[in-house]
Amino acid sequence: MSLEFCRRHTPELLIVFFGLIFLVAVSGTVGGEAGSFLAAALDVALFVVLAMLVYLAEDRHRAFRWAAGIWLLVLIGGLAAAAAGFGLLSILPPEALDAEQFDPETVDLALAAEMALLLLGVLVAGLASLIGFSRKFRVWLARYLPFDPDSFLHTVALVVILAMILIPPVPLLVTGGPPFLSPPFLDLLLASGDLLADTVTLNAYTLFWTIVGSFFIAGACVRRTPHETLLRLGLVRPTGRGVLLAVAAALALVAVFHVIDPVLAALVGYLGLPVTDTEAVNLLFAGSLTLPGIIVASVAAGFGEEVSIRGLLQPRFGILLPALLFASLHAFQYSWDGLISVFLAGLVFAYIRRYSNTTTSAITHTVYDLVLFAMLMVGVSF
Repeated sequence: MSLEFCRRHTPELLIVFFGLIFLVAVSGTVGGEAGSFLAAALDVALFVVLAMLVYLAEDRHRAFRWAAGIWLLVLIGGLAAAAAGFGLLSILPPEALDAEQFDPETVDLALAAEMALLLLGVLVAGLASLIGFSRKFRVWLARYLPFDPDSFLHTVALVVILAMILIPPVPLLVTGGPPFLSPPFLDLLLASGDLLADTVTLNAYTLFWTIVGSFFIAGACVRRTPHETLLRLGLVRPTGRGVLLAVAAALALVAVFHVIDPVLAALVGYLGLPVTDTEAVNLLFAGSLTLPGIIVASVAAGFGEEVSIRGLLQPRFGILLPALLFASLHAFQYSWDGLISVFLAGLVFAYIRRYSNTTTSAITHTVYDLVLFAMLMVGVSF
């Protein structure tokens, strides 16, 4: 199959393919492991469809810009709705969650104000991300970052990055705690059995779709051959020296953050900000605390996050924005001390990616997570 053939037909085929996956997964018509496999593609499908619409807008006809713009707004709206939903779940009283029909009269004035502030916050954060459409802003940013301010592809990517940086921390900022660690959320997971469920297959499915989605978003069979896409993502065959470097860096990170994390927690607490509840975090990861579970979870996070963030985004958007995005993606499960720790770790992974390759940063990230999960499994808290 020639590259020209791929360029002419791949975007439409991928839009149909991932669109069908999205519809089937949402409808729930396929159950069992097949349903779980398709459901793991939901998040990735939204981004792949957006990327294909943008490629069509740049390579075919400008009319596709409207479709890409509408889909982008839908994506940002979905992210805002998810953040608002998790935030509301974390602050609503149990009786409101258990009731068949929500009664606004059961909500006191303080709670109503907090709910309104939460909704306003995600709205403002979503609107703020649209500054990426300002050419003046992009030109200013391009002085420091290696992206093209006149590229529609880079413009859309910038808006997505800004939305994913700004929106997820809103519930933490408004409610004072990460939604996933709130008692209502943990109680809901315990009641459903999801908290203690085996997550091996789910993490494996998520990794598969993340890697596949990253390849297509990077232009595989659209603007690049598979080999060119590997190079674009910084994925190379690991060498013995690279593996040793990655393992050494990971172990050094574990040792360093063993000292830094308590300092961050003390500093954040001193400033009056909420500190991560380590017992709740340990409970949240309970479903992964088996030997296969920690291995798959570490590989899924290490390779999935490094390929999609450091491999895909960093070459165009530098080190800082992807590192902020990396931290923001953890805002549902960590408080401010945890987010700062994740941000600092992301900077280390970013510089490993910059001065070596994504494969090395992914191995470093994987080993780092594996050691932390192993410590957690034997009873040593994060």
